[in-house]
Amino acid sequence: MATLEGENLRDVTLVGHSYGGMVITGSGDRAPDRVRSLVYLDAVVPAHGDSCWSLVSDQERRWYVDVDETGCASRPLPFFDARATSHPIASLLQPLRLTGDLGHIERRDYVYAAGRADQSPFTTTYLKLSADPGCTTHALPGGHNLMRDSPDELAMILDRAASH
Repeated sequence: MATLEGENLRDVTLVGHSYGGMVITGSGDRAPDRVRSLVYLDAVVPAHGDSCWSLVSDQERRWYVDVDETGCASRPLPFFDARATSHPIASLLQPLRLTGDLGHIERRDYVYAAGRADQSPFTTTYLKLSADPGCTTHALPGGHNLMRDSPDELAMILDRAASH
């Protein structure tokens, strides 16, 4: 939000990966005059009152409670890049409080990682959004780290979303 306001950005496309779906949804809600489109990359798509914890599978919840030595953060999930760091568990539990309607968002895209080796916690979200005429869905052959696994295809999707 500080960047959107401080740089006086308008007509912005926000992209959120995984937990980042929480962030872009909240930012889109709070900056309706600045955010034009949202792109979810194998991500949670929350509604008012949802938390990341409430939107993922039991398997992911088990991973989340595997906290690091601080007791305050979840260790990186087993399939994450080796450079990943712990994630504050409180943010995973915190419900998103939306202030209004996201009807001002002109474009919504959902990019699904169809090449995951395990059961994706986002399959239900992808199928639901595939039936939503207000959302464009894409399935890429990579795993959860689509930026690494399908960079060229993902870049084309992001380019189309941003140039809408």
